[in-house]
Amino acid sequence: MQCHSESLSMWLYLFFSIIVHVSHVNSANILGIMPTASYSHHQAVQPLWAELSLRGHSLTVVTTHPMKNTSLVNLTEIDVSQVQEIYEKRKFSEIASDENISFLEKADLLMDMVDESDELILSSPGVQNLIHDKNRHFDLLIVEALLPGMTSFSWRFNCPMIGISPLDTSSFFHQHMGNPNHPVVNPEKNLPVNDPENLTFIERLVSLIYNVVTEVMFNDKSKYFEKNHKIYQKYLGKDLPHFESLWKNIALMFINTSPIFQNVRPLNPNTIAFGGTGHIRNAQALPKDLQEFLDNSDQAAIYFSLGSNIVGSQMRNILEEILPVFSELPFRLLLKTDVQLENIPNNVKIQSWFPQQDVLRHPKVKLFITQGGLQSLQEAVYNAIPVIGIPFFGDQITNINKMLKMGYGIKIDKDNVTRESLKSAILEVINNSKYQEKAKQMSEILKDEEVPGLQRLIWWTEYVIRHKGADHLKSLAGEMPHWKYFMLDVLSFIGFIIFIIIFLIYYIVKYVYRLLYYLFNRQKLKKYLQKFLIGNEI
Repeated sequence: MQCHSESLSMWLYLFFSIIVHVSHVNSANILGIMPTASYSHHQAVQPLWAELSLRGHSLTVVTTHPMKNTSLVNLTEIDVSQVQEIYEKRKFSEIASDENISFLEKADLLMDMVDESDELILSSPGVQNLIHDKNRHFDLLIVEALLPGMTSFSWRFNCPMIGISPLDTSSFFHQHMGNPNHPVVNPEKNLPVNDPENLTFIERLVSLIYNVVTEVMFNDKSKYFEKNHKIYQKYLGKDLPHFESLWKNIALMFINTSPIFQNVRPLNPNTIAFGGTGHIRNAQALPKDLQEFLDNSDQAAIYFSLGSNIVGSQMRNILEEILPVFSELPFRLLLKTDVQLENIPNNVKIQSWFPQQDVLRHPKVKLFITQGGLQSLQEAVYNAIPVIGIPFFGDQITNINKMLKMGYGIKIDKDNVTRESLKSAILEVINNSKYQEKAKQMSEILKDEEVPGLQRLIWWTEYVIRHKGADHLKSLAGEMPHWKYFMLDVLSFIGFIIFIIIFLIYYIVKYVYRLLYYLFNRQKLKKYLQKFLIGNEI
């Protein structure tokens, strides 16, 4: 009886401990900021907002793409979707994909766009109320780790911060987290390389120069951030520290990476990879017209989408080539576009939006034609769908080249999309089973996780809340100057010692050689002796 009582007491203790622990975590106020006007970026992070809300946390999220989900009662969204108009006005996607514009010119143009976007966000009524509410307190900031400006809110609310990237994060963020930043093993995600696993000499040289140049350019005291910093000082206070000191306060970095889509990189404990499945949601029924369209396909169905950033003017030439191709092929096509088209074949269904994850789940869909955005590739691999990639800019190029390396699809250059190239690629992927088999193999690897990506993010988010940061996980490398990290002083000292040793050896050998030369050169020795003897006689 006593044993039973002790056992009951133990279970009651564990139960109340868990209740207290959960209640402590669920009391957290979290501020989320996603300032980029790209739907795919938000798509990767929205499940985190939803799950944190469902777990009882109170969230305030500044976003350009609000979910507007009224069932999430703990989620308040500050809508700054007007930023999308700035991206459209400044022709973001056209500039980013224009190969005739130099890297430095693009940097100038894009930073001007960022400055205007940040000014709009900071001056918006919802964010102004947030900034000036003296009674507002947050336990945690979760901020998109793309550019450093929004990290300023961790200073405003004096709270720990988690950076989150819907892609692999930039090299300078990896550097601040103390992660190895090798320009050959892990070239920058936006650097177009043909084979990410085997860079040519020129690509290795360019990658090194790119890393050095971007580090100089994106130093927080450079011209690129000087104006941006002044904008934040204008709204948050003149005593706002430089961005670089704020980057050092990032407790954790969440990055959307997986060995299937990126080269393997050693990561410190403060960097958490959530690997491509975090945004995959449960299956939902397709709209009736889509379900019937796909069900009634006699052969394969194909899904075409170039994502949310490629605008109609960039797509028109491709669309004008693809429609005649499908008038000759027996496959059905779901084509996502806002462009108005004529002479649409009966086997083509056009809409401005499709429930992409559920479309790719349909058993008749056997091919995905995509621009190569990371979330799209992750959804294709998750559902074991082969790919035809038509990359335009940024990480799309590296993503598609990595896809080629992994073997589950084909690439077509955006400037070489013709009826012939499209038809040939479609028939090759549909009729050659190796692409389907490789996609299935990649799907099995992607799904075989120790812990699902979203659960991993939730656990680590609450870890930072529980411990009010994670300074104990920081690597010393993140705050070391380059000369110390690469041991330039030590190597210089060793080099100097080696030089002295070589110098001494050289002179020792030189004088020994001369000595031996005189000792063993008989003729000179004889003359020397004669001269010596004559001298003695005198």
